[in-house]
This record gives sequence, structure tokens and C-alpha cells, in this order.
Amino acid sequence: MPFELGLAVAWAKLGRRKHEWFVFEARRHRIKKSLSDIDGTDPHIHSGKPRGILLALTNARVRTRHRPTVKQLAAIYQDLKKAALKTKRDLQTSSLFEARPFAELVVAAGLIAKERIASLKER
Repeated sequence: MPFELGLAVAWAKLGRRKHEWFVFEARRHRIKKSLSDIDGTDPHIHSGKPRGILLALTNARVRTRHRPTVKQLAAIYQDLKKAALKTKRDLQTSSLFEARPFAELVVAAGLIAKERIASLKER
């Protein structure tokens, strides 16, 4: 998604508020073929697997608060997969990328994260 990445980089450089951006890629060195002008940025390689993506996220989003482990994120992912199936069934839709199902998943993800990550319960 070179276009979307370009928007994120532009927003970070031109926006009034701080904006971080990260590059995630399934395979090493593949990004040089599609985005030759991104040299100097190290992509987070995830191998196209959920655990790899969760590990890459924990490395990209290093924080002082709300620092979930890969194990906690994996539990959230499993719970969210169940919620996604229920949402599809309840709303009788085949896609989670329509407005209503996506909004339902965003809410579910927040609730599940608060349940699984102790530091979020304080909020």
C-alpha cells in the first residue's frame, strides 16, 4: 500500500501533531522492489503469521505504559477472532470491512483489551 504509506509519512512531516508511522512486511528485502525510495527505514518483518505480526507490533510500539506481552496480544487476537465470527453471524454479513461490522469489532477489541491488559483496567 504505497499510497497509504505516503500519506502517513506526509502527515508525520507536515502535520501539526506528532504522528508515528511504521512499515510492516511479510518478507525481508521485498519492500525494496515496491518502495525503492524507502531506504533508511527498517521494516518490521512478520512472516505473514499472526504471532509474527504481534511480535513486530510489540517491537514497533515500545511504550512506558500499557505494554502488553505477545502472550496477552495472542489471547486478545483469539478472543477477537471469536467476536468476529459472532459479529458476522449476528449481522448476517460476509464481510467485516463494512461500516457496521467494523465498528462492532473496534468496540469489541477495546473491551477485550481492557479485560486482558491490567494497566488498561485503570482507565
